[in-house]
Amino acid sequence: MRGRFIDAFSRIESAVTEYLVRLEYKAAPRALFSQKLKYLTASRDRFVHPKKLDDRIAAIVKLNELRSDLAHAALTVIVQYDETKVIDHWLGFQNASLADKPLRVLSLDQLRQMTQDANRLATQFPHQQLKAAAPAAPASAT
Repeated sequence: MRGRFIDAFSRIESAVTEYLVRLEYKAAPRALFSQKLKYLTASRDRFVHPKKLDDRIAAIVKLNELRSDLAHAALTVIVQYDETKVIDHWLGFQNASLADKPLRVLSLDQLRQMTQDANRLATQFPHQQLKAAAPAAPASAT
């Protein structure tokens, strides 16, 4: 399930990168994904539906924090037992890059929902429409 979420998020990253190319974003290839999202937000007036862009970027930002924790952590399985049987279980992720950050604990249902959200965004994001570029002014005859 963790891999499915990361795969879905990778498709979001690809869609965002495609728009950065179309917007002629000049940044280091290794720029942080959050910086790329900020650039898209700053370029919102170049989109036909900037409110949809804002909503989608806000959803991506939330998922990006979760992606970071899931991608940079060893998986811990947390199990709650009754005297004789398993009652419930969760997945724990301790981000190796942020050791002082508390363990992120998710249920399988939460991870499934995150994956569905990422898949939905990966499908929707490429449908953002850019406004038509203004035609270049004709050269004057001199």
